[in-house]
Parts: sequence; structure tokens; C-alpha cells
Amino acid sequence: MCAPMTDSIPRPKALFESIADALRTRILNHELPPGSAIDETLLARELEVSRTPVREAIKVLTRDGLVTVAHRKTKHCTVTEFTAFELAELLKITEHLEVFHHDWDANPFVQDLLQRVTDKLYLALGPSFLMADIDAKQAQKGEGRGPGHDRPGQSSRQALADYFVWRRLEVAKRVMQAP
Repeated sequence: MCAPMTDSIPRPKALFESIADALRTRILNHELPPGSAIDETLLARELEVSRTPVREAIKVLTRDGLVTVAHRKTKHCTVTEFTAFELAELLKITEHLEVFHHDWDANPFVQDLLQRVTDKLYLALGPSFLMADIDAKQAQKGEGRGPGHDRPGQSSRQALADYFVWRRLEVAKRVMQAP
């Protein structure tokens, strides 16, 4: 008997997954800013699809915390807004997950969870923070693996700690500037 070849066969995306990805991008780019209403019917017309895949996409985004649904009906939903206190908690959770991911990067579930929590930060702080954070994260990864480090694990830990300090300061600046 042959071993199953499921890893080599790409799985096509379902329509609702594609819609969820498109909405996620629009939300994170603040084309749909926090607090804005999402009209399921208008969105279905705009995308030229039935309401069912839009409804399923909204359920995915609700699960991820990017959309808030009122009264369990997807007709009444908004892009999630976060308070300063919720942002502080998201930062703590993100830092714990990033340290765990740093130490156990082979765990496939941590990356997905980390991305979901980080997306909430990006939603709350906007696309300019998203780009700055991605750049800072890339710089942090480069610092931890440079030549001349006696203990690469220690230097990468220090680079990660420096990145956390930078991110906390950036979040504080942006929260203080918010109207």
C-alpha cells in the first residue's frame, strides 16, 4: 500500500475563507476602521456572492476577534474596538506567546495563535503601526543572529526584549495620540 500524499496536494480555499481574508486585509488596513458597521447584504452585493459565504466569513473574523457581532445576528456587526486597557493585556499576551514561540518555534499552533493576537494589535493601532512593527521584528531577528555573539540564544533573547520595549513605547505613543 502507498502512503497518503495529502501534504503534496494543495487544498483549494473555500469562498468564505477568501472573503474572510479580503475582509481581514481591509480591516487591518483601516479601510474598515474600528467601530465601523459591516453590512452583510451590501458586502454580498459588492462581492457579487450570496449572503451565506459572507455570513461564514464574518463568523471567522468574529472568532478571531476582529469583528463584534450583536445579538448573534451577523446583520448587526462592527469592526472591533479595543480600549487602552485591552491593548495593554494584548501586549502582555503577545509577549508571552513570542517568548514561547522563540523557545519552541517547531510548534505549529503557537504561530497561528500569535498571529491572531497580533492582528488585534494591528487593528487597534492601524496600518502605520503594522508596517513599523514588521520592520522592527525583522531587525530584531537580524540582531539575534549576527556574527561575534558568543551565545546566540542569549543575544536573540536580548534582541527580543529590546523589541518588546520598542513596541510598548510605540503603542503608548499611539494610544496617547488617539482622540
